[in-house]
Amino acid sequence: MAKKGDFQKDFGKFMEQAKEKFREIGKEVNVLAKKSEKEIVKASKTGKIHIDIMGLGVQKEKVYYDIGKKIVSLNVRKKLGISEIESHLKKLRKLESDTRKKKRELSGVRKEKK
Repeated sequence: MAKKGDFQKDFGKFMEQAKEKFREIGKEVNVLAKKSEKEIVKASKTGKIHIDIMGLGVQKEKVYYDIGKKIVSLNVRKKLGISEIESHLKKLRKLESDTRKKKRELSGVRKEKK
């Protein structure tokens, strides 16, 4: 039969080994957590930069839109003589006409009795 002192000694030894292993595991977990935190910060920064780039792209498209709108407005009033955009102006007038027709058609459908 094992002695009470041997059991306590063995148990104490086991507990010391367990403590040491838990300390090692704790250190490894801490290192992994720091690496994960850095990766999360990096992904967050990358995402923000992508959103900033998209925002700048939208702003650029808005400037192109405003330039085009101004050119069309001036060309329609014959202040600019840009023959290259005349075909586009014809398409624009056709689309505006078709849009008005569709809006009248929609209005008629809405007025129909159920």
